[in-house]
Amino acid sequence: MSEDTVYYYLDRKYYQRSHWHWLFGHLMQYKGKILLVSFLTLITIALQTYIPLIFGQAIDTVIPDGDLPGLQDLAILVIILGLIRALIGYLASIFNEQISQETEMNVRVEFFENVSRKKMDFFNKARVGDLMSQATQDTQNLTFAISPGIRSIISAVFGIIAAAIAMLTLNVTLTATFGLIFPFYIYFMYTYAKRLQPVSLDRQQRLAKINTGLQENLTGIRVVRTFSAQEREAQQFESQVRSYEDVLVERGAISAYYIPILLLSLLTSLIFLLGVYIIEANEQGLSSLPVLGLNIPIQPLSVGDLIAFLTLMGILVFPTQILRFLLDVITLGFAGSSRIYTTLTTQSILEKGADLPLENIKGDITFTNVTFAYEEGARPAVIDLSFDLKAGETLAVIGPTGSGKTTIGKLLLRLYDIDEGSISIDSLEVNQIEINHLRSQVGMIEQDIMLFSASIRANIAYGVPNLTDEEIEAAAKAAQAHDFIMSFPDGYDTIIGEKGVTLSGGQRQRVAMARTFVTNPKILVMDDSTSAIDAQTEAKISAAMEGLLKNRTTIIITHRLATLKNADKILFLRNGTAEKIGTHQELIAPFEPYRQIFGAYQELPPLEVDN
Repeated sequence: MSEDTVYYYLDRKYYQRSHWHWLFGHLMQYKGKILLVSFLTLITIALQTYIPLIFGQAIDTVIPDGDLPGLQDLAILVIILGLIRALIGYLASIFNEQISQETEMNVRVEFFENVSRKKMDFFNKARVGDLMSQATQDTQNLTFAISPGIRSIISAVFGIIAAAIAMLTLNVTLTATFGLIFPFYIYFMYTYAKRLQPVSLDRQQRLAKINTGLQENLTGIRVVRTFSAQEREAQQFESQVRSYEDVLVERGAISAYYIPILLLSLLTSLIFLLGVYIIEANEQGLSSLPVLGLNIPIQPLSVGDLIAFLTLMGILVFPTQILRFLLDVITLGFAGSSRIYTTLTTQSILEKGADLPLENIKGDITFTNVTFAYEEGARPAVIDLSFDLKAGETLAVIGPTGSGKTTIGKLLLRLYDIDEGSISIDSLEVNQIEINHLRSQVGMIEQDIMLFSASIRANIAYGVPNLTDEEIEAAAKAAQAHDFIMSFPDGYDTIIGEKGVTLSGGQRQRVAMARTFVTNPKILVMDDSTSAIDAQTEAKISAAMEGLLKNRTTIIITHRLATLKNADKILFLRNGTAEKIGTHQELIAPFEPYRQIFGAYQELPPLEVDN
């Protein structure tokens, strides 16, 4: 993890150790409420520990004396203390839940902000369904770990301490017996949680695979049906679900092996039996009991003391009865925090660049010896690429599939950072320009159009808030989209479905063009953006764009002959390298790969051979 590139939502020290430390950092934002929850929980522990002592007093002194008014007073006291304990416990639960929900929201916001700032190579490998699972299911499980997790941990630790102190004041012999066996109980709880943790992480990962498969199938349902792959996809989805079922069964098997409750029940029976023997020995005037050949000294013990002692043990039994549930949700929460933490810290964040603004630019573009590979160790997409483009000029980029044409626009927009060389606009290197300024001046219309499941109006206005209806319509007219938009019953308010599925390919491209036009970029990158448009519509767009492209630097990735003829420069790429740069006239005569493009459509001039 590079400290220079990771965007920190918390202080960076919380990201340098583990997901435990990161989660601790989030909780420390609410340390005041955590202290309040702790204080209130300690009060409830004190009250629940004191109430059994009142029962013991009633059994030993009040009931034998027949003191009914005194017994009534004790009963009222127990009721009052119980009500106070319930009220304080209610307040502690409310504050604990506030901590939990606020932490969940903060983690979710941090996750979204962090992922939205990742370098694009992160998304080349990440699965959308897995990220969605982390943003939803994992963060929700994290909430369960915090509430009732915080109160449960405090209650367990201090409840044991308070109960042990109270038990020790009642009878040392019984407490010593309890203390000999209780560590085994704690050990079994520890081993249970330790076995559950990796299984919980595996459970979350398998659930993420289910979400990924479901998301991809719903998104690509038309492809699935086109290739009649429903049955195959159903079988694969069932396999993922069965795999998830297997890990749930494994978790159930671990829970079935859980034996601390049985151990504690046996311990309770042993304490009760030992207490009866001590009471009998007291009545016989004995001061010790023979155990395994040893005489164990005993203290006086009354029936009330024994009942109070067993009740205090019951205070420990109740958390144990729900311990499996608590350990289950807590380990799931920690497993979720581990997955989220890994996403936050193992991938670098795209640097925002220096604070240099990019305003009132001319639009000069310079690529100098640029080399870039999408993955470390992979073959570079562009190799030692250099070219100059003056403000207002149009560069047409051509070449076979995989030659690196689309990569040029992505590097100019800093969707990726280059490995070697430099890219500059008006003599400013792009990695030194504040990234929002950069992208406000460089517009891009991609071949793979992405529209949102909103209205056409919202899609056109996506990049520029508070646009007027007139500005939106002007952009749509410039992209030759206004007429087909108005043919819909709801016009610009038409909802176009996910990824614009209700529109044709040409319609989606024209909406995307309008979305770029409203930003009025000084530099425009068009990646074969008229490929799905018929010849008549393309002619209209070309006529409209003549005005739009004036005083605008343009890079067009295309093989259309008319565009190539009118370009100021043509860059021919092959395997990421620039084989030739020149005008149409400079390439048509001597450069055979370029001549092959035109040969099927027009008579070529004689081939000029370089001497």
